[in-house]
Amino acid sequence: MTQISMDIKKVSSNPAFLDIKNYSVFFVYLIVNSLFVIKYGENYIIPLLSGYLVMVSGISILYIKINLKDIVYKLFFVVGVILFFLFSIYLNYNVDGNSLNVDRWSAMEIGIKAIFNGQYPYNIPDHMGRESSNLPMLIVLGMPFYLLFGSVGYLQPFTFLFFTFLIFKIFSYYRQRLAVLILLFLSPSYLWEVYVKSDLFSNFMIITGFVYLIWRKFLKMKIMKLEIVSFLSALVLLTRFSSVIPLTILLIKKFFEFSGKEKLRFIAVFIFTISALGYIFFHNAPNLEVFLEHNPLIIQGAKQPLILSLSYIGIACILSFRVKSFYDTIFWIGILLFICVFVPFIMFFFEYGYTNMIKNSFFDLSFFNMCMPFVIITVILEMFKNHNKEIK
Repeated sequence: MTQISMDIKKVSSNPAFLDIKNYSVFFVYLIVNSLFVIKYGENYIIPLLSGYLVMVSGISILYIKINLKDIVYKLFFVVGVILFFLFSIYLNYNVDGNSLNVDRWSAMEIGIKAIFNGQYPYNIPDHMGRESSNLPMLIVLGMPFYLLFGSVGYLQPFTFLFFTFLIFKIFSYYRQRLAVLILLFLSPSYLWEVYVKSDLFSNFMIITGFVYLIWRKFLKMKIMKLEIVSFLSALVLLTRFSSVIPLTILLIKKFFEFSGKEKLRFIAVFIFTISALGYIFFHNAPNLEVFLEHNPLIIQGAKQPLILSLSYIGIACILSFRVKSFYDTIFWIGILLFICVFVPFIMFFFEYGYTNMIKNSFFDLSFFNMCMPFVIITVILEMFKNHNKEIK
């Protein structure tokens, strides 16, 4: 072992380093939600932000110190899930999407309509005059809700139910499960997404479920076929390009451990899945010029310099060889996704200033929500680390 490797191992096992690592994820939770309080607090930013930080910190401390019977936590958990599910459905039904200054719902909806009508989905303006940047699989996720309820906004309530099922599988006791719900309900970033019918938080709730499924069934228990993993990985990548971060951290080490034949099988299924979905969504482009000028690759790829995007993937590759547990995996996924958004946020902040960035929406704060499902689960795993088998 080299001296550098020994130094890294020594630092990473230092109690002070571990404390910084553990507290950092809760700090990320506070940063993201504080930005939403600042943006939408209008003329009451200081009292609202101060009150929010005191409230979250106080509730967290009390929750750790008070220990009730598990049946009490179970009751609050079940009631909380039912009430919030009904509330989110009510909100989606009563909020007129066309009145919102957010177009994620309509970008998905025009994509769905275009596919059903045999049209090219990426050169049709939504209700705000913008073109859809949704990748094919994200549009597919919205199809059942559009067909059944006439609105893609119902994706959020049902993804919330999926997330509650996920935390039921990850955590052993209702005290932990309820703690996840409380952090979710105390998150303005999530409540904002539900109100505006946005799909980003829900998208990464689903990706969190994918990470847990693959980590448990494929990496730990070794009972899932690699062809299924490849197929699901391709579908995840086709929801958002930023999903390459969790995919890389989760699977790149395992991919290098595959035999030559296994690598070929994985790549073949991956390419076939992407090609099949890609054909369905792109074959109706009127001509090559329209395809080159109007496609989600162009829109999503323009969010930050290419060199930064490549550097994040490089870091994710390194982290893949460092993670040893489910906790490590989702911790580093959450942190790296946060960094991927925080770096351009800081760059643009220095360039455009506070007013343009926050008040005039030069930067879309909702991108921070990519990390939030991972961050929230990591916070609770750390809070109750001695009671969870999954993080060992």
